[in-house]
Order: sequence, then structure tokens, then C-alpha cells
Amino acid sequence: MTSLITGGTGFVGAELTRTLIEKGERPIVFDVAEVRGGLTRLSDGFEHMRGSVANLSELANAVSKRNVDRIFHLGGMLSLPSEKNPWQAFDVNAIGTYNVLEAARIFSVGRVVFSSSIAVYSEDLPDGEVTEVTCCHPATIYGTCKVFGELLGKYYARRFGLDFRGLRLPSVVGPFSTVSHMSSYNCWAIEEPLKGRPYAIPVEPEARVPAIYFKDAARALLLLAEAEKSKLSSAIYNIAGIKPAYSAGQLVRAVRRELPHADLSFAPDAHIMSLVTGLAGMRISDDRACADWGWEVAYGLDEMVKDFIREFRSRDSH
Repeated sequence: MTSLITGGTGFVGAELTRTLIEKGERPIVFDVAEVRGGLTRLSDGFEHMRGSVANLSELANAVSKRNVDRIFHLGGMLSLPSEKNPWQAFDVNAIGTYNVLEAARIFSVGRVVFSSSIAVYSEDLPDGEVTEVTCCHPATIYGTCKVFGELLGKYYARRFGLDFRGLRLPSVVGPFSTVSHMSSYNCWAIEEPLKGRPYAIPVEPEARVPAIYFKDAARALLLLAEAEKSKLSSAIYNIAGIKPAYSAGQLVRAVRRELPHADLSFAPDAHIMSLVTGLAGMRISDDRACADWGWEVAYGLDEMVKDFIREFRSRDSH
């Protein structure tokens, strides 16, 4: 089995790479970024290729002659950078997904696992739980491109027989996050105190954003990738993450239980609040993932904060 991971140097991609190496694979890590962080210690276990998903030729070079069996498509621009430059976001997030699907078609890659997002939901949400059949009316270019990617993947499945699977992830929390997005405060509220620095959280204490720890996100992607096709009742699955979604105030209290001297305050940013407000009351159902391929979250809020601190201190010491 040979897996290619776009966006493979990010913290979800790196965790997925580590897991695949432990399972005996030698994955291909495809990213515009250099290998960094804990992934550098695993460099003998994977092949790294620099390139952008927005460039079909670079992607084709990575896939060709390597007998790639499946692609985990994690590469893309996040929410805030996408809002600042929607034209580039379209090239990377929409055209990039088209390029991944085309490369899979041209080089007979059997399976593509797409990292989608709950950002596909935003406006006109009904009362009650949000399920896989809830209408997707995103309010951002990021969410719009994710909807496009899901629909295009389903088309490739119908038209070309590609085994396409997608996972709508909530906000992913993990150490050494470097790119700002609407919910990056979930990472930095833990990381900045570990660096001995104060941090002002840019949302109200009551703000809630569905979130998942990066280890759970990587595990969910792999579980979906390895599930028997006959057991899948959907091409796209919701993942709720930590339930119920915790507030920014609850996050601060959890951090201070482990780091009593954490200098955390609140300085709400109107733009960020406008982006997260639509997520506040969202109740995501991942019952279908639980039933079809045995999904269950492993890290609650307190467990996430504790493991985040362990991971940060372990990597920061090297």
C-alpha cells in the first residue's frame, strides 16, 4: 500500500504520516512547505516532494511511477487566509481538489480521501442536529470550495468509478500551528502560555466552535480510508469532535488547570466573531460515522489539553 498525503507537513498530515509509518508504509508527503517539527525525526520513513496542489504538473510528477494506491487530500488554504485572498483560495482549494481528482483518474489511483470541513454549513441551518443531508450553504470562500470539492469528488465517483470518501472535520487543534484561521485561538490559548507569553483570545468567552484534537482527526481519516466500501452508506461523513462543543471560557479554565499561571485574556475581534457566530449553536451528528465504521472520539477537552502540553514539551525539547 502506497499513500500520498497532500498537505502532509501540517500537524494532521504529519500525524497521519507517523501512523502510516508505524503500520509499515512509506508514504509520500506532498506539500509546498519544508518538513518541519516532529516530522523531521521520521524523515527516513517517508518520501517528501515539494509542490502545490494548484499545479497539476507538480502533482502528476508526485503520483506517476509510484504506484500510489490512495491519496489523502489535506492540502489547502485555511479560512482567514482564504478570506483575505479568495482568488488564491479558489486556485488552491477548488482547482487544487480538481487536480487531485484528475491525477487520481489519469494514474489509476484507487481511492481519494478528502478532508472537508463543517464550514460547508453556515447559513439557513434548520433546528436540531446537523446531519450529512443538511443543506450546505457556506458563508465563506473556504466553505464554498469544500462544497465544490465534495460535489466534484462524487461526480468522479459516478463518472469514472473513483472510490471517493470525504470527512467534514470541525476545527482541528494541535501544537505548532502556524497559520491563522478563525478558530486558531484553540491552539494558541494552550501554546502561548507554554512559551511563557500572554495571549488575548479574539472571541467572547461564550463563543463555541466545534473542535477535534489532531490525533483524533488523523485517526478518523485513516478509519474512513480503511473501511470496507460495502459498509459505507455515504460518500461524505460528519465528525462532531468533542461533544458538546466547549466554549472559549471553558478552554481557558482547562488550560489553567494544567498551567495555573497562564496569562490569558479576551479581546474579541469583530471579524472573527462574525465567522464563528454561525457555528455557536451547531449540533453536529456523527451517528453515521459511528455506525458505519466505528468512529468514536478519544480526546475530550481535558485530555486534549494534557496531551497537547505533552506533545509540545516533547517536541520543543528536541
